[in-house]
Amino acid sequence: MTNELRSAEHERRIRRLEENDEKIFDSLEQIKDAQHGQNLINQKMDFTLDAINRERENDHERKKENNRNIREMKMWVLGLVGTVIGSLVIAFLRILLGI
Repeated sequence: MTNELRSAEHERRIRRLEENDEKIFDSLEQIKDAQHGQNLINQKMDFTLDAINRERENDHERKKENNRNIREMKMWVLGLVGTVIGSLVIAFLRILLGI
């Protein structure tokens, strides 16, 4: 009888270990699936960050180009205004001096 009890106890322990193994394997499978999902999310975030960085660099280049264009326009306007004012001053002096 003690042999039967030992055998039954042994079988019960083996069954419990097999059930625990199945639970562990299921848990490991869930962890693998979660890691795969996290890797996909990380990859998407990397692409997004790269796109944001590229956009920031493009914005910076556009701002530089706009500043350069604004400076050129200011110089052009100053040249035009200077030419018109210079011509008016010369005309005014000619009128005053009667030339």
